[in-house]
Amino acid sequence: MGTFYYGGGHGGPPIGFDIDDSLLIPLKQVIIAKLRRGESFLVTVPALDHGLEVREALWMNPAVPLRFVIHETASLPPDRDRLEALMRDANTPRGIALTP
Repeated sequence: MGTFYYGGGHGGPPIGFDIDDSLLIPLKQVIIAKLRRGESFLVTVPALDHGLEVREALWMNPAVPLRFVIHETASLPPDRDRLEALMRDANTPRGIALTP
């Protein structure tokens, strides 16, 4: 299980989201590829708010600090199908929607 940190810097501490490494690895690749091209997009992640399950929409933008903590990179083979599916989703108005 890895952690994706969003935000921080001038706006306060980053928000951390626990994401399975098998999903976090291709998600990181898609986010980095899109941001390198200057393309902003939406990622919706499951989260907890005061003990309630909610979905948080995160706007991926080069100005927002991001950090990825991945624990099992050596033992996980690349999942090309998942990577391509995430990239397709990132290119839609809905963006990427992660499920628990």
